[in-house]
Amino acid sequence: MHYFSKNPKSKHNILILEDIIRGKKLIFKTDSGIFSPKKIDKGTKLLLESLDLNKNMDLLDVGCGYGVIGIGACDEVKSVIMTDINKRAVKLAKENIKLNNLNDKDITVLNGDLYEKIGDKKFDIIVSNPPIRAGRDVIHKLITEGKKYLKNNGSMYLVIQTKHGAKSLGDFLDKTFGNVETVKIKGGYRVLKSIKREKLC
Repeated sequence: MHYFSKNPKSKHNILILEDIIRGKKLIFKTDSGIFSPKKIDKGTKLLLESLDLNKNMDLLDVGCGYGVIGIGACDEVKSVIMTDINKRAVKLAKENIKLNNLNDKDITVLNGDLYEKIGDKKFDIIVSNPPIRAGRDVIHKLITEGKKYLKNNGSMYLVIQTKHGAKSLGDFLDKTFGNVETVKIKGGYRVLKSIKREKLC
């Protein structure tokens, strides 16, 4: 059973993780049947620490897992929406908002496949550690549909292991957005960024 299943059936194995991310001590409750339950994924942490954030931003975390990116970023942006297809992950993300005393923040967790629950809202920044095992079609859909949900001059940030196809992912981002930048390379991971440029009349 993959972590991108809607309803993981694996036996529960609750763990509590702690880490310092973007200068903050954060706590996460995890479980089996989700992505990276035994430790905070290196790529996810690198992605979060690479983001250029400000208090005016609306952020969308696609495939949020147990909430590392949204929770780690929420006090530096205006609002956060996190979404995941995995119901167990969504439940944990909601619990982790409470664990980190963030109930007063504008932070929402939705159970849905990619953008299906987002409605017509648009974002300054879309972030994802994409599910490589879900296949190329899913990742390409994440990128092409994501462009529609970005405001003009909004950014999409993705992280990928170099050996898992960073070059082809970068090429597809460049084809979709007309630009791509490698923001950071570390520990076998690459953080890629594309910007939705305002069309000139």
